[in-house]
Amino acid sequence: MTTTFAYRGLDNAGKTVQGELSADDVRGAAAQLKARAIYPTQLTPARAAQAAPVAGAPAAAPAVSGNGGSKLPADVAIFTRQLANLVSGGVPLMAAFAALGEHTEDPYLCMVVEAIQRDVRDGKTLWDALSAFPRAFPPIYVNMVKAGEAGGQLATVLNWLAEYQEKEQTRRLQIRGALAYPTLLVIAGALAIVLLVTLVVPKFSGLFSEFGQALPLPTVILLSASHFLVQWGWLVVLAVGGVVAGLARYSKTTSGRLVTDRWRLRVPLFGKITMKTAMSRFARTTATLLQGGVPLLEALSVVRDVLDNEVLAQATDRAREGMREGERFADRLKQTGVFPPFITHMIGIGEETGDLRGMLATVASTYDIEVETTLKSLISVLEPIIIISVGGVMGFIILSMLLPIFSIDVLGG
Repeated sequence: MTTTFAYRGLDNAGKTVQGELSADDVRGAAAQLKARAIYPTQLTPARAAQAAPVAGAPAAAPAVSGNGGSKLPADVAIFTRQLANLVSGGVPLMAAFAALGEHTEDPYLCMVVEAIQRDVRDGKTLWDALSAFPRAFPPIYVNMVKAGEAGGQLATVLNWLAEYQEKEQTRRLQIRGALAYPTLLVIAGALAIVLLVTLVVPKFSGLFSEFGQALPLPTVILLSASHFLVQWGWLVVLAVGGVVAGLARYSKTTSGRLVTDRWRLRVPLFGKITMKTAMSRFARTTATLLQGGVPLLEALSVVRDVLDNEVLAQATDRAREGMREGERFADRLKQTGVFPPFITHMIGIGEETGDLRGMLATVASTYDIEVETTLKSLISVLEPIIIISVGGVMGFIILSMLLPIFSIDVLGG
């Protein structure tokens, strides 16, 4: 069945063109545009296009997201994929940036794209222009583009970068989604307990005082806790906030971050996920940089900054220094005593077979599977623990309020 598609794209001169065409499917429509030397930046069925704003019409101003918030990595991943598609299709770099600047919705990223386009027009290399915005384009991104420009493989490198960022984004969403439900359980349970202790229990306190008899121990403990929270709850909140703020400030110091990151690797349950996630990122980033033509020593100097763990970063530095002295990569990683035996063993095999990049890619895929499996196991353990804990505390509160009433009934009988 033939469908009408609305398209928007760039011609060989880099000018934006738009119109409609008929084709059996999206692939057929894209093939027709390619035959006309038009590189599509938007291709949708005509009905869907009618619901969208008309090209050239003033669009609603997007919400300002600051100078790069939590949504920025996803936006950069989409930007990279679009840039890779345009450059691979033969669109000149300046025309590609002009098109992306027009279609980028995030205000901060739009400003970044315009600044990069201006710098490249003024004679800067692309990687040099990207390096001015480390919040959007981290060192791995800049080094990959630098290697791609030097080797004349910019389109290939951009495709590798797009794939890398999409996998990282998928992993972040996977972890965030897996921990969302347990977090919600903890918050809801804690809120219910606080409301019971501070609002409901005090109303029973006056009733219990009229009984004229000794209260059961659980009731005494509950009333004491309720009285303390009502009177000094604000102080508890301030104290907890002060401790959290102090720890956050301490963790930003050199020694504090080292202690915090070491604890993150050793904490029960979550430590394994932290280590496996870091190892997956270490292997995938190194493999991506090697595939882009970045030398191993230079790649490791970039990798240490994407591990998000100072213990592993310093171990990577020690391994890199040992390699400068002629030692093998796998041997130096093993000597640090931080990296798991699996990754050092696989890297050793990669060095012996001459396929280090391929072996690192295999390691990354293996750890991806392990992280997913560990997450599922962790959630299956956390959910019943949280439910039982919250239920136990609420059961204690209810029982403590009912015990004095049961005692009266027994005495009266």
